[in-house]
Amino acid sequence: MSISADLTDLVKIEDPRFYLEDAYPVFARMRREAPVFHYEPLDIFVLTKHRHIREVTSNARMWSSARGLFLQDLQFAAQMGDSGQSFVENFFPKGGEQIGVTDPPRHAELRRVLAPAFSTRALTKIGEQLRSYCRELLDDIAPGEPVDWLEQVAAMLPIRAGSLLIGLPETDTERLRYWSDELEKLGADVSLEDLMAAAKEFQSLQAYIAENVEIKRANPGDDLLSWLLEAKLDDDLVSMPNVIMFAMTMIVAGSDTTRALLAGAIWALAKHPDQMAKLVADRSLIPSTIEESMRWVTPARAFLRTAMQDTEIDGVPIAEGQRVYLMYMSGNRDEDVFPEPERFDITRSESIRQLSFGSGMHMCLGARLVRVEAAVLLEELLDRFTGIELIAEPDPFVHVVRNSWNDMKVVFHR
Repeated sequence: MSISADLTDLVKIEDPRFYLEDAYPVFARMRREAPVFHYEPLDIFVLTKHRHIREVTSNARMWSSARGLFLQDLQFAAQMGDSGQSFVENFFPKGGEQIGVTDPPRHAELRRVLAPAFSTRALTKIGEQLRSYCRELLDDIAPGEPVDWLEQVAAMLPIRAGSLLIGLPETDTERLRYWSDELEKLGADVSLEDLMAAAKEFQSLQAYIAENVEIKRANPGDDLLSWLLEAKLDDDLVSMPNVIMFAMTMIVAGSDTTRALLAGAIWALAKHPDQMAKLVADRSLIPSTIEESMRWVTPARAFLRTAMQDTEIDGVPIAEGQRVYLMYMSGNRDEDVFPEPERFDITRSESIRQLSFGSGMHMCLGARLVRVEAAVLLEELLDRFTGIELIAEPDPFVHVVRNSWNDMKVVFHR
């Protein structure tokens, strides 16, 4: 796309092709010329500067998540009756509370219930179990032989991690993968009818979780479902709709984004062999490699927030009820925070400031688990290989929100 055109002609945030045609030059221009950009087709303000995104996410009382996170909430508002609620509710059990679209103070109360599942002790145990699984996955990869990294590894590890976290059978990986893929329709370029059909498919996931709740009730273990059956919320046991809701969220909400990270990290290292060489020579760079990969990929491009009262950002007035669109993928390339932002650099100290996990009250609850997954996988990978070669450019996933691929065909070298 020619970035000499007027910004109003260039910015098409609800069109997935906008992102596939390399939106980064447009975002760089928006950061310079209109960091609080009014997008007239949806009457929302697109925020492209790191500091403005942080300003919004640090004030969850001013900026509501409960009125929708996806552009589809705006596009289908008339068809849904514009009740002020997100259509995402159709994917989950009635009476359940979806933590991602809950405002304070309720958000903190729900987060408290889930927090023990992400304790250091719990994540250490999951990490040990994931290491064994990573070895199984990587032992099937022969040096010099083509492999679809996304399909064979990146898509599988998050599903196993979610199963371990929640306490689900390891044998149900394919079923969980199917439900995770169905959730990809949130933010995709699909009709409301397609979304409602996907929501119906999630009724089978609700039934599946309910079955496993009864199993855990009879034979509790050291997992999320067992914990939730004993946990208290509002001075009473957590309701069954919330138990199912929390488990469903943990299954599907993180698997697609983690899949994108694990694929994107390999893609970036293959495209930058000098960085791969640094990592091979110094494994202490694994944590910064993960943060830089999160910055570079930005698995979830953007989410909405709604102003709860009249306010302004950088001098631009925003009325109560108007939305802002937090363009994380632009904030992650903000030159004021990340010098030479188009350079992939695993030694970059600023990478820890990446926005891909969100920030503030709504920062991704599973961020620590994602870091554990990625670290274990990279450690095991480096035990076997010293080089990565792309066979072909991966096929991009056509999606408004998700930045990912349909495949990732590579060859590993010793």
